[in-house]
Amino acid sequence: MANIMGTSGDDIDNLGAALVELGNNGASTERDIIQMSQGMAAAAAVVGMAESDVLGFANAFASVGIEVEAGGSSFSRVLTDMAKAAAQGGDDLETFAEVAGMSAEAFATAFAEDPADAFAAFISGLGDIQEAGGDVFTVLDELGMSDVRVSRALLSMATSGDLLTDSLELGAKAWGENTALADEAAKRY
Repeated sequence: MANIMGTSGDDIDNLGAALVELGNNGASTERDIIQMSQGMAAAAAVVGMAESDVLGFANAFASVGIEVEAGGSSFSRVLTDMAKAAAQGGDDLETFAEVAGMSAEAFATAFAEDPADAFAAFISGLGDIQEAGGDVFTVLDELGMSDVRVSRALLSMATSGDLLTDSLELGAKAWGENTALADEAAKRY
């Protein structure tokens, strides 16, 4: 993951700290998170997503029982489609934006500034549609995301409440504090 994302040597301990913190505070293990992250890293690197965000997504996906291969490919597919829609506009951008509760222009700007937050807003919007009794399957079909793996991953995330946003926040906080790995090592020693 670090090689794909271009993580500097100085940030490896931050990556480890975020990984340990997420593993200690979620329903996934560090092994699940890092394996899922490896499948997500290439698409995330292309759109400029931070390593802590990738770890947060991997934790959330693994915590709802999405298998590594399915999670990595689903995440990459959706992220790639969002990037394409944000860059080119059109009906898909309108749909992503509407689900996320934004205008098309606002969604494109949000995606350019923080793709993880834009993705999370879309997931949250899917959850809102589901909760209101709306037809999420039609929405996913309109976006060309009716593939079983992709729809299962998105719907699992959409119905998991604040799991994704909490994972993203915890990963970013642990990255910044950079203490969880050292604390874990101290316990082992």
